[in-house]
This record gives sequence, structure tokens and C-alpha cells, in this order.
Amino acid sequence: MRIGLDAYQAGHAYGGIARYVRSLVSALAAAAPSDRFILFSNHFRAPEARWRPDGANVTQFSLRVPRRLVQACWDRLSWPPVEALIGPVDIFHGTHFVLPAVRRAKCVLTVHDVAFLRHPEYFSDQPLNEWGHRRELPGALARADVVIADSRSTRDDLVECLGYPKERIRVILLGVERSFFVATDADLSAVEARYGLGRPYIVFLVGTPEPRKNLLRTIAAARRAAPELPLVVVGDAAAIRALLGREMPGIILPGGVPDADLPLILHGAEIALYPSLYEGFGFPAVEALAAGVPLITSDRSSLPEVVGDAALLVDPESEEEIAAAIRLLLEDARMRGELVRRGRARARELSWESTAQQVLELYRELV
Repeated sequence: MRIGLDAYQAGHAYGGIARYVRSLVSALAAAAPSDRFILFSNHFRAPEARWRPDGANVTQFSLRVPRRLVQACWDRLSWPPVEALIGPVDIFHGTHFVLPAVRRAKCVLTVHDVAFLRHPEYFSDQPLNEWGHRRELPGALARADVVIADSRSTRDDLVECLGYPKERIRVILLGVERSFFVATDADLSAVEARYGLGRPYIVFLVGTPEPRKNLLRTIAAARRAAPELPLVVVGDAAAIRALLGREMPGIILPGGVPDADLPLILHGAEIALYPSLYEGFGFPAVEALAAGVPLITSDRSSLPEVVGDAALLVDPESEEEIAAAIRLLLEDARMRGELVRRGRARARELSWESTAQQVLELYRELV
């Protein structure tokens, strides 16, 4: 097969969609060496990050035209077909809510979540929300032969919010990188020195601090429950400072941490926090499980489905409940150990190899 994939999001320095594209492409290429994968992206300006995937069966095609202009041509004129740009393909996979015009290719669309419909107040960039999700997504759904949802929660939201046929949606859970499975005897001294960490500490893996990440409430709960422990908030430091409005004692902001360091920072923590208000999957939750750190996460959207019984679930809108869960885990070493055991077991079930195999099976069914 010749499979085209939208790789635009891989040009972002960090974020869940960038991780999805990079990890999925790498796993697909390794699992299907006889197939060809053509990565399409269009950046008028240079992307934030340069990513070059491994694999002799992967090629990249980049178009120096503004993305919105190309998408507008596809949406309004159904032109030019993507095959005119990247050559004939059997499948084209839209990895984040948009699809091109095609000649004969079957179309697969991944929808990570529909938070913009469930909770538009969680988005600070309303024009992007309106343009991208409300205008472009319906057109992509109409073009798609099959939709992949990251979780049953996202599938159910697609059915309820957009009336999309349930039988045309395939739920395929995502994976976690093997690098997050840190050995229990790993040497953490270098990463602790690099980021000024003193153990014990609590970690909150925010990434992009959107309103749905529940930043202010989570920080307040952590300072209330354990004011003596540093709270390491991993994500865009400038954006987090702007949201906080002031420097706060006991808060460490290492910024966007490289992939080589992130598993070690997680592994060194007493507790990981991720009480997000809404997720389509929730990479940070699974990464914490793999790294062997007890996790407190949300009791809503996809998170209970993704973590199973391997985390302590809380109402993310209750500061008191988050704080009580932190106090409980800090006081109960036996519970922390049990959550670590369950967490690693659950994370091992969520591999990119499994995700890639399910996606390949879907491609072959369509062809």
C-alpha cells in the first residue's frame, strides 16, 4: 500500500498531536516495511521543530503555501486532489480534524476530541476554534470513509454532539513511548541538578496550559495539601507565569522539558497530578503510569477509561477533593506502591505497536 498522512502537526515543538503523529508514523513504518508512507505538510513559515522520521519506507513532501489557503481550496473547490501533490496513494490519513480533496484514495480521519463543542469556554483562541473545528471538521467528517477516535469517550461525543454514525467510528487507543518505563534504580542526580529539583516533590505535567488543564485549581490544591513539597509544573513556563500572575514560592517551572529528561522527572516524583477537565485521551496520565509514579487524575471524559484502576480519580472541579487525594497518597506508602504496580501494568497494555497494528488493519480493510 501507499499511505499518505498529514504530518503538519509534527512540526510543533511539543503537544499531544505532535507526539501522536511522530509516534504513530514511526510505529507504522516499523510494522509494515513493505508499505510506503508519504508524509504531507504545508508550512508557509518554517515549523517550530524539525522532525525526520526513521525508515527507508517513509518520505516527506512539504508545500510552501499557507495551510488555510490550501484547506480553503479543498473545502470550497475540492481541488487540487492530494494525489496531484504527493502522487497516487491508496489511503490518506488526516491526523488532526482535516482531510484534503482526493481522487480515488480512501480517507481515514483521526478525531482526538471534541472539547470545542462540549466546552468552548476551555479555548482561549476562539477564532481558531470557530474556523478549524466548527467549519473544517464537518467537511472532513463528510469526506472520511472511517473515523478513528482516541477513546470511547471521544466516539460517544462525536455521536452525541455531531450526530456522526457510530458504525463509522473505530476506537483505537493510543500508546506510550518505551522511554517512559524508567528503571527503578535509575540515576536521577543529573536531571535533578539540571532543573534544581530536591526530592521529595510533586509533578504536574501541563504541556500547553489551556483552561481545560485546570492549572490554577490544581496548583492551589497542591499548595494547600503539601505546602512543604515543591510542585514541579512542566509546560510552557512563560504561559504558566502569565496565568499565575505572580511568582509563587515552592513552584518550579522547568519549561518544556526534552523527551530524554521528562521520564526521569516523572519517575522522581512522589505523586503526579493530572486532574484535567476534559481529555480525548490524556498522554500525560499514561506517561506518569509508565514512569512508575502514583497518579491522581480526573473522573471524567476519557481518563477513567484510559487509566483503568491504576490511578486515584477525583472531581477535577473540587479543590478540596484534589487536596484530600494528595494528602491520602502522601500518608499511605502502601497505596502509592500499589498504584505504581497497577500503573506500569496498565501502561504496558498501551503500546504504539498495538496502535499501529490496529490502524494498519483498518487501512487494509478499506483497500
